[in-house]
Amino acid sequence: MSLTTIYPEFYKDFCCKADRCQHTCCAGWEIDIDAATAARYRELSGPLGEAIRQDIVEVDGIWQFRLRADDRCPFLREDGLCELIREADESILCDICTNHPRFFVTLGDYELAGVGLSCEKSCELLLAEETWLHFRTESGERLSFQEVLQRLALPVSDEDLGYQTGLTADDAAFVLDCMQKTEPIDEAWTAQLAKLRAGRLAGDADVPQCFDRIYQYILYRALEHVTQYDWGTVLSYAQLNTDFIYLQYRLTGQLDESIRRWSEQIEYSTENVRILLESLAGL
Repeated sequence: MSLTTIYPEFYKDFCCKADRCQHTCCAGWEIDIDAATAARYRELSGPLGEAIRQDIVEVDGIWQFRLRADDRCPFLREDGLCELIREADESILCDICTNHPRFFVTLGDYELAGVGLSCEKSCELLLAEETWLHFRTESGERLSFQEVLQRLALPVSDEDLGYQTGLTADDAAFVLDCMQKTEPIDEAWTAQLAKLRAGRLAGDADVPQCFDRIYQYILYRALEHVTQYDWGTVLSYAQLNTDFIYLQYRLTGQLDESIRRWSEQIEYSTENVRILLESLAGL
């Protein structure tokens, strides 16, 4: 069966910032190597092959790069560039390094593609416009977000399409209670939650227009969970996470970083996504 790929309009504008990135994806994460690339690395001749074999390790049947003590990839140079690309070219990279932060999920007859928001470039592209999201198919057809949801046979209403403002103190406390249940990515995340609890939690009437766009993208990213959870739960998940980003933005004044840190904690943790969805299921 042939799938129709849908992607946000800004998707094809993505390009890694490399040495200009302040939050490199080459540090702080385990870097799994797909089986085909691991086999190629084990057979690669010359000094580069020897260097790679010294810095990969098999863990529970999966090959990984052996991270340095500071959790950096051994081939991440001090100038922020990749030594593997410098010595060879991008074709030498494993699948995860080639594709990150792109994602691809199948829903019915459609493949939904996009870029994860833990990447600062992805956040920049998302926030480059304030208008509601539009999407493209591989044939070039342009779709509104409503049309995407209709293609997926989801029972969308006008109210579902935008971020619901008017966050109350009780709403904010519920959002933080849900976030408190997730496994923290680091101590800074826990400290941030404490600051949010100590701050003024009610929302303002003046919410930047781009929050509709943020909400829509989080909802788009969560559509893969519709088959396991009901549509109402997925809508609530998108609203709750957008509420949390709004609270962080209110506290810090840094919207792009509020989105990026949320993504590190939630979007890139299968377990934390599950925790939030199950907390909202049946409410």
